[in-house]
Amino acid sequence: MRFLLLGIILLALGAAALTDDNEQVTGQGGRLLRYSSTQLRAEPSEEEMNAYLQARDRQLSGASPPAVLQAARQALQKLGYTRVEVDADYGLIQAKKNEPLVSHARQVLRGVLKIKVPLPAKPDHQSTALLLSLRPGSQPHDVLLRARIEQAAWDSSGNSRTMLDSDHAAYQQLFEQLDAALNARVRQIKHPASHSGCGVF
Repeated sequence: MRFLLLGIILLALGAAALTDDNEQVTGQGGRLLRYSSTQLRAEPSEEEMNAYLQARDRQLSGASPPAVLQAARQALQKLGYTRVEVDADYGLIQAKKNEPLVSHARQVLRGVLKIKVPLPAKPDHQSTALLLSLRPGSQPHDVLLRARIEQAAWDSSGNSRTMLDSDHAAYQQLFEQLDAALNARVRQIKHPASHSGCGVF
């Protein structure tokens, strides 16, 4: 019995060590024998990295770093980021949001079924972390932006897989929302709302 248990443990540890070349394991929970959760970080392929390098930067003209930071906070909140931290001294913004991938009812149903049937774990929610940095451009009133978006998919067993988001559309949406927030801020400064007095009857 002792040798059988030892063999199962060795098999589980050996299976846990089998990961893809582009994946880094920051926590191991085994594959054959589940004794904990597993956290993986997938490194981008050459094609994904090239796509990210082409999508991550944006130059804004006619703006100041403080105005861009304020507009970026508003833009990120509109994009669903619930935690936005701004470091004005170093021109950095960190933001994070969590999104369910399946409905709560489906999560509950799978939880009930797993009690009776050993179902495989499937992704049920996703965390998105964004880092936005800015610095003055080569010309006055120019601001250079650089964004990095990472997504972590979590499954029903607590396992996660984190990877760099190289989708051009995600960065385009971010910059477009920032442009809209910045333009709205400029319009508000140029045309502040007028306050008319109210007569007393």
